Amino acid sequence: MTMAKLRDWIKKHFRSKPSPKKQSTDQPPFLPSPRRPITLVSFDTPTCLLFKLPYDILNIILTMAFGGRTFHVDIDRLEKTWQWSSTVCYEPVVRRQIYWTHLHISIWYDQCPTTFHKSKPKCRDHESVGIMGFLLSCRQAYTQGIDALYSTNTICTRSESLLLHLPKLIPTNRLASITKLDVFITAHCKQDDGGKLMWNVDHLKPILDNIATHCHQIHTLCLVILSQDQGDQINNGPALSWVDAFYRTMSLRKMRVDLPRRAYFKSRGCRVTWGRDLYHPREAPIKDAAYHRMKWRCLDSEEPWEQYRSVERYPYPPLKLPVPEDEDGSVESAGYWLAMGDEGPMWQPLVCVLI
Repeated sequence: MTMAKLRDWIKKHFRSKPSPKKQSTDQPPFLPSPRRPITLVSFDTPTCLLFKLPYDILNIILTMAFGGRTFHVDIDRLEKTWQWSSTVCYEPVVRRQIYWTHLHISIWYDQCPTTFHKSKPKCRDHESVGIMGFLLSCRQAYTQGIDALYSTNTICTRSESLLLHLPKLIPTNRLASITKLDVFITAHCKQDDGGKLMWNVDHLKPILDNIATHCHQIHTLCLVILSQDQGDQINNGPALSWVDAFYRTMSLRKMRVDLPRRAYFKSRGCRVTWGRDLYHPREAPIKDAAYHRMKWRCLDSEEPWEQYRSVERYPYPPLKLPVPEDEDGSVESAGYWLAMGDEGPMWQPLVCVLI
């Protein structure tokens, strides 16, 4: 065989496949399309006794061992590269549950993601490896336990890029298994020609549409809106109307929206009721209205109605008012709780100084 024929034979049989087109570093690292099929575990592969248990029993064990926590998932552009950050919440389970049992404490005060980025403290008992170490231990553990990560924990994210591109960054079957979600929305800010700061939350609608489209199993949602404006943009704009429309398309059992302080106290565009007209015969008398009542955005009719209701049933919905004549008064109201949150980090304008 001549050298020319040898070269042709090598090119024919050992031709290198064209390298896949590299993604631009300006956009997040989207999932490849199509994705490589998962490598299934052979039935002949030796397995430990844990994975030989019936699925129902194994699921109970995984839920008791790794469920009921908050799992922070974010992707951010840091130092010209995109970086994922994911960790089980540093805060103890009991303290984390306070956010969902006390309306007067905003989930905004959870600084776990900030701590994770700035430093890596020594691992405490409640910061143990947990489910992440279990999933990384072997392929069988990942296959059996990945659903427990999404379905039995609260997924918390502050990343706008992740929320805007959910199905491109997280597999759709994992999104469909999420049951509890905490979402932070930070208002965008820019200066007009006169130097006035203008705030908007126009990105809220596509984010809610993404959640409604891909997260079908959600029954608990906490939505935190952070904005430094005077509250007019949220109350006079379409933000709450978008949230109303989102609620009507979902089957949520528990929902709470944290508004910035100024927006919380400026209720416009809907009826607001406070007083004895909102006492339900099945609710206990309220001694201190300031701490035992909170805003409930009632969606029992076409027009929203903000009611100052007893928090006796919180985080579940209060009972429907007025009580229909043909019902016994045990019907829950449709809508979601409104809580006073925070404005979020201060916006810092870019100032150029000539030296």
